[in-house]
Amino acid sequence: MAGAKLEVESGAQLLARLSNKPKLKNLDTFLFEDGPQPKDVIEFYGEEGSGKTEMLLHLVAKCILPSSWCGMTLNGQAVGVLFVDTDYHFSVIRLASILEHCVNSAVSLQHRLPKNDRCFKDLNEGRTLDSPPKEDEIDTFIKACLKRLFVVKCNSSHQLIVTLHSLESLLDSKPDICVLMIDSLSAFYWIDRSNGGDNVTTQEANQRRTVDVLSRLVMTYNLVLFATKPAIIQRRANDEGSSSTTSTESPSHFACKNKEKDSPEHYEYLCKSWQKFVTQRWTFSRSHKPFVTTMPNNTILNRYKVTIADLKTSTKLTRQFCITDGGIEYIM
Repeated sequence: MAGAKLEVESGAQLLARLSNKPKLKNLDTFLFEDGPQPKDVIEFYGEEGSGKTEMLLHLVAKCILPSSWCGMTLNGQAVGVLFVDTDYHFSVIRLASILEHCVNSAVSLQHRLPKNDRCFKDLNEGRTLDSPPKEDEIDTFIKACLKRLFVVKCNSSHQLIVTLHSLESLLDSKPDICVLMIDSLSAFYWIDRSNGGDNVTTQEANQRRTVDVLSRLVMTYNLVLFATKPAIIQRRANDEGSSSTTSTESPSHFACKNKEKDSPEHYEYLCKSWQKFVTQRWTFSRSHKPFVTTMPNNTILNRYKVTIADLKTSTKLTRQFCITDGGIEYIM
């Protein structure tokens, strides 16, 4: 057909796209009833300090850890993760601390078992040992897990779009990469809006280009996409009964957050192509009611809440958690 565009892909691209990627059904059974599934697009929405980035790090750890190591169950997935950091919040030191906590928790669990039931495995010979892995062996293991993580940083919308285009070569060569994360998708919202003048279409041009590239990556490589979207705009006090629409007014026109509410009301400000792309929205908030741990020493921690909404089925579930030195701990 005249004018039709011929699409050509290499054998490596075809293999990466069609190969059976590892399933993520047991990524975190407390958060996912059945999933996440390939091509899921999950938005993390909430105000600053509500636990969005910490939850991303928690999921990164779950992804890059293996299911077991040295005879200890870690419940990981051993899959690759691409992390695009636009807010410069990512901390590899924090992630390494979370991974170390996961391993140490598994060691402690083994020690609580009767001596005859303990089953530490020698890394080289596969022998059963009475003692856990040494500190240098744990460090080497954590470094090996971190090799499954690929981090890129972007400081503008243009750089983000170019970077996303360039990721195809990495995805072609690393078919075990199953997850793409962006923290955050709206980092350059105000800059793009200012550069776009009074024309909404021009203001949203970079957003649409970003979503176009993301859509192609997710669909072509069967990825799961997690993207944070801070609640940088609040609903006006006289708009309580109106539907969520993209705002074009300055932030000074918006009412401050209602301190009585634990959960922020979602206010959409990104382009319609992103709104259609999202399959799940997780709304994060920090509760005014603290959480008091029983051990050790009745420590008082901040209590966080996430409401998980499936936009396809309109189902919702709510989970509570706190953030410790070792990462996220769920409140049952």
